[in-house]
Amino acid sequence: MGIDRRGFTLGAAGLGLTALAGAGTAAGAARPARSVKPAPGPAVPGRPDVVVLGAGVSGLQAAWLLEQQGLRVTVLEGRTRVGGRVMTLLDEPGYPEMGFNSMAEGYGRGIDAASRAGVELQEVGARYRMGPPPGLWINGQPLTREEWARFPGNPFPAALKAVMPAELVGRLVAERTRLKDWTAWTDPAQAGLDISLHDFLREQGLSDAAIRLAYDVSPYYGTSAYDVSALMMEYNDGFVKAQFAAGPKSLAVKGGNLHLPQGMARLLKGDVILGKEVTAIEAGATGCVVTCRDGSRFEAGRVVCSLPFSTLRFVSILPGLAGAQARAVATLPYQPLSIAFITAAAPFWEEDKLAPGMWTDGLTGTVIPQRYGATPEEITGFQVQARGALANYWDRLGRDGALRMIVAGLEAMRPAARGKLVPRAYFSWSQEAFNGGDWAYFGPGHVRDFATTMSLPAGRLHFCGEHTATGARGLEGALESAERAALEVLGA
Repeated sequence: MGIDRRGFTLGAAGLGLTALAGAGTAAGAARPARSVKPAPGPAVPGRPDVVVLGAGVSGLQAAWLLEQQGLRVTVLEGRTRVGGRVMTLLDEPGYPEMGFNSMAEGYGRGIDAASRAGVELQEVGARYRMGPPPGLWINGQPLTREEWARFPGNPFPAALKAVMPAELVGRLVAERTRLKDWTAWTDPAQAGLDISLHDFLREQGLSDAAIRLAYDVSPYYGTSAYDVSALMMEYNDGFVKAQFAAGPKSLAVKGGNLHLPQGMARLLKGDVILGKEVTAIEAGATGCVVTCRDGSRFEAGRVVCSLPFSTLRFVSILPGLAGAQARAVATLPYQPLSIAFITAAAPFWEEDKLAPGMWTDGLTGTVIPQRYGATPEEITGFQVQARGALANYWDRLGRDGALRMIVAGLEAMRPAARGKLVPRAYFSWSQEAFNGGDWAYFGPGHVRDFATTMSLPAGRLHFCGEHTATGARGLEGALESAERAALEVLGA
């Protein structure tokens, strides 16, 4: 029910820059470009060897790796904070996470980064599993699993009537995956599997009504099953199985995950400059120039860009990108996700005897209790999530309108909560200027079209970020991609 997305590989805890990743180039124009003068020839005293764009986990890791090999690095970040999609509300009870939530035991790179950054990891998986499972609410009414199995409006096939809506798609993908080796998901031999999730689910016997309820109401990726590649979902299933094989723990930074990128930034020797929104990148024959919205310009030998493609598509790039890489930058979609944080003045769930967590098919979304108090039993608040089309609807209402609607909806379904709910925060990743959505995902045909080419170097311009990783996702993917980009720079 949460956004606990684990990395796909069982990465080693120690890193070594002893291998060279493959390199490639791309040229051509993806969109109209602004005129930017090329950087002058040889290295200029004081000029960094590399400018890294973005101070999220991937950009900070790439900068650190390059500095360890003796390069001079400057990091530019458009926000007034580091962390990217790691965002903790440090002034709210329990330090609720609006982005990255936790890492699995198999996140070798993530665990190593936490150790270097000097932050303490704590096991939080038991807090997710504590208490009764989330209740199912259909048309505003609670249903037990037994009641759901008998419910007249249940659209699932007879053999799956007792499966809860939030469970069904994951179960079918796990049991009926066509992908024999999830690590080979980008191999051209798998191209025939790159169909829509909707088509895959129809092949499993689900009706359109069943797909809408089981997936489209609260899609993990996209706005509906039509938007998402089934091949990517099968890759995701491989990730889940690999992570469970590594161990059951989920790890988070004590006091809030934002302390991880803050600690990573403190390790850097070069400057991390905030408030620098990039508007243009020119990668010339002998160097690069990065121009920011405030008119400032930064010259370097190379650029490592960790910006999500949802942001990069509004940056002028010279020479322009071409072919599949240009299509990826222009079209790779990002997940609509909006999150409200609400506290309760009294434990209404003890009064109505219902599970504090809720999965609803209505406008209220998914309600996730947060257990980050002095003891795991204490509920410090509720994270209420909307994904896909519902997130876009919340955003149209605006912060105050969405919070009012959420509280009113919860009070209507659970009278014991009336007068006890306190809206504290609202955050939309779609409306976040430097992301335009939370995590990237592949639509039908995207894996075949550009998964293996979209992160290739374009001359002196290199790419990293979770969206460019092919062996991991989540935080581990961000770190994996930083390794590749650093190796490309060092081997150029």
